[in-house]
Amino acid sequence: MQLEQKSTLKTILILSAAMLVVMFAISAYAWTQLPAGVPVCTHWNAAGECDGRGSKFVGTFLMPIITTALVGLFVLIPRLEPRAANLAKSSGAYSVVWAATLLFFLGIHVATLLEILGYDANIGRTAPVLVGLMFVLIGGSLGQVRSNYFVGIRTPWTLASDLAWEKTHRLGGKLFVALGLLLAIAPWVLTGEGWVYALLAGIAIMVVGLMAYSYVVWRGDPETHPQ
Repeated sequence: MQLEQKSTLKTILILSAAMLVVMFAISAYAWTQLPAGVPVCTHWNAAGECDGRGSKFVGTFLMPIITTALVGLFVLIPRLEPRAANLAKSSGAYSVVWAATLLFFLGIHVATLLEILGYDANIGRTAPVLVGLMFVLIGGSLGQVRSNYFVGIRTPWTLASDLAWEKTHRLGGKLFVALGLLLAIAPWVLTGEGWVYALLAGIAIMVVGLMAYSYVVWRGDPETHPQ
């Protein structure tokens, strides 16, 4: 089992390194195509309109630098986790969460560089689709995550009860997938910033619902509340 876990983490590390090479490579290419000293768009609102400008360096290299830091964080988390054995048993799901997050940043990076270079990447539609895809991938793996302090739906009740953790993550996974699919189609149904409000409302409902559900399961767990 340990060999399988190490192999899974080694694979995701190799894929992460390859992804970072790609991100820095396309950043370097974009750098050569942009004139020196000219501000570029570095922020877009939810409607896909540029509402912030910055330096050429920020526009082209900030995203891969942030992604590099994220890879470092994913590497560090298992070493900090008090329930390291549980996280090790969740190595497959952990790798999916890791990969889904990096794919999101890669997609956003490509889309923003295309916009900076003068192409229409339609950020207003691309961003929610990428967020939705990330939610779907993470949701599909949530049910396989064992109890830990860093990854998953962490409430006082899921951390105190294995039954509450398991049931809450099974439900949470389904809700994540459903919200992700809704986000993927939202830009074609809602106009302007509508998808942001839909996302915030969906997250709020999901958070409140899962917290209440985890409490109910915890209350009914015979190991935490023996009769």
